[in-house]
Amino acid sequence: MKKNMNKYEYKNQLETLQELAHIGLWEFDLTTKTLTWSNEIYNIFEMDNKTFIPTYEDFFKIVHPEDKELLENAYLNSLKTKEKFKINHRLLMNDGRVKYVEESGNTLFDEKGNPLISRGTVQDITELSLAKIEAQNEHNKLKAILENIPDLLWIKDVNGVYITCNKRFEDFFGAKEKDIINKTDYDFVDKKLADFFKEHDIKAMNSKKPLSNFEDITFASDGHKEYLQSIKSKVIDSNGNILGVLGIGRDLTELRDKEVKLTEQQEELQSIYNTTKDGLAIVDMKTNFVKVNKAYCEITGLSEEELLGTSCLALSDPQDRERVSAIMNEFMQKGVIDNFEKVCIIKNKRINVTLSASWMPDKKHILLSMKDITKNKLFEEQSKLAAMGEMIGNIAHQWRQPLSVITTISSNIKLRSEYDQLEDYDIESDMNIIMQQAQYLSKTIDDFRNFIRNTKDVHKLSLKDTIEKTLSILHSAMINNSITIITDLKDDIEIEGYENELIQSFINIINNAKDAVKENVKNDEKLIFIDTKKEDSSLIITIKDNGGGISDNIIHRIFEPYFTTKNKTVGTGIGLSMTYKMITERHNASIDVYNEEYIYNNKNYKGACFKITFK
Repeated sequence: MKKNMNKYEYKNQLETLQELAHIGLWEFDLTTKTLTWSNEIYNIFEMDNKTFIPTYEDFFKIVHPEDKELLENAYLNSLKTKEKFKINHRLLMNDGRVKYVEESGNTLFDEKGNPLISRGTVQDITELSLAKIEAQNEHNKLKAILENIPDLLWIKDVNGVYITCNKRFEDFFGAKEKDIINKTDYDFVDKKLADFFKEHDIKAMNSKKPLSNFEDITFASDGHKEYLQSIKSKVIDSNGNILGVLGIGRDLTELRDKEVKLTEQQEELQSIYNTTKDGLAIVDMKTNFVKVNKAYCEITGLSEEELLGTSCLALSDPQDRERVSAIMNEFMQKGVIDNFEKVCIIKNKRINVTLSASWMPDKKHILLSMKDITKNKLFEEQSKLAAMGEMIGNIAHQWRQPLSVITTISSNIKLRSEYDQLEDYDIESDMNIIMQQAQYLSKTIDDFRNFIRNTKDVHKLSLKDTIEKTLSILHSAMINNSITIITDLKDDIEIEGYENELIQSFINIINNAKDAVKENVKNDEKLIFIDTKKEDSSLIITIKDNGGGISDNIIHRIFEPYFTTKNKTVGTGIGLSMTYKMITERHNASIDVYNEEYIYNNKNYKGACFKITFK
């Protein structure tokens, strides 16, 4: 009875110790596959020892999914090596909480080396693990702050030995923190500079407040120089004992340079004010001149004395003063006027000017900038005539292919009619093509006018439909030149744009490809490929041919206005230049050209590839 009592007391004491230490015992019989837990493991795993019967499989259901393989491998490896295993892993509780445990175990083997029984312990280390994680997180946060601040930071002990530093300071010494710690300035810089640092360290440790000094230093990492403000303060413990010195080095190079530049800029501004060809004037809130430069006087033909005290509105054309007055009122609300055109009449002389206005820093005066554009106006009228001629040339360039199609179809109709080979369905088909070409010709004038005026509205359009319309227009031309167009139009991609301009752009590119294959492909298929696809958030169209590509010497110039390798009677160099404008300026897209080698139907080809990207 006494012996049984001792065993009972021993068991109670053991369970009490397990509970206090948060350590549970387990035993796994590998012959019967029976798993036994002590009460503390039930407590750790939060299971009821009266209703839950543990199994090997049920145990692994409690283990965190990310740790199952790691734990099982550790146990199975111990069976192979016949060595003890020890591992930290996580438990995933029913309510989503995570516990951390340390598990260890050993296995008993028979004389043949077969595993019989595995025994081990599970200790709840959640509080310790969470404390370590929190401490590590705080350390990481502090380290991240130190590494990311733009200042140099370092700490030395009372003997000038480095305790820690950040990345910026590493760059200064050209060494890693691990190679700086436990060393002094004398290990990295010359004695004179090290003495300078030491002197200010001692002053800082003896001072009641932080001290600062200014230093020009050279970074050992790359040799660049900085002008630093070094702020040093002593580090003390809770008892007031001095532990060392904390240093912060702030880069003031830019600030110092700005101060120097500010003085230079003031001198430059005064020089610009006096020498610029733009008329500059300062007026008060009543629009009266307060200050004018030499150019303003030259533009107006009035002296500074004549202008001062006069309202700038008095210089405006009497018929234009109401509009100018309204613009000035608008300026009072918005605070800016940019390139406002007006007419000045001074001493019976008419002057066309552009006027810009902005507030002076005091918000009580206005800075006026005036340019004489009288000559520009004359040039503008002349350029309108030149633009008209260019537009007509562009129209002729765009009409060449449709007119050729109409002429070809008409000739074919006449020829078939003469030989009595003309069928009704041929007439209907040919007439439809002629009508399409005629409608395109009709639209071209409007398209060019709208393009120049930039007045057309944006519409949602289908790239697939637009490409198909383009191919319909070029259908006969491709057939007549024995060119095959292969399309791969994925889905039905829609964009916001100007359909006729895109058609013009596609025609220009395809015509360029047509000319290339006509000239360079003699004894093979003449091919043009058109693909559309989505790539990330972009919409991409590629048009490529098998014409051999564009010479590397000129490929970078093909979008230049009037650049062409063809005879003047064949090309003007306008088409691709206009295409570039319509794609980039009108559709806010990009267009690139490059040579590409590829395989089609088991044959190798090379040609120019135009890639248009709508972002």
